[in-house]
Amino acid sequence: MLNTTNGPQNVDPNPHRHIATTRIYEEDMVYTDEDPEILSVMPAGDWRAVVEGEPVPLVAFVALDDGKLYGVVVGPRGRVDLTEDNAEDLAGFSGYRKVNELQKGN
Repeated sequence: MLNTTNGPQNVDPNPHRHIATTRIYEEDMVYTDEDPEILSVMPAGDWRAVVEGEPVPLVAFVALDDGKLYGVVVGPRGRVDLTEDNAEDLAGFSGYRKVNELQKGN
């Protein structure tokens, strides 16, 4: 039973119908004519980029609309550019670690 504006109605448990969604004409909504856009900027907290075994402070993490996430570092001129200062582009980058993990030597 389903309560509607016309009162309780019986609902067929197996309607044998297809629901048309926007996927019919938009497929997976992948934009091929533009670069990914920043979806969110999150604080880096205690996370550091590890570059050649040394911790490098992060300014923030950036989430893109294509599902990628990367850490942002201070650029070479002392400025922060969320689109250019990707920690993963640094030579010798090996990953991200929390400060307390680095202090323990893990």
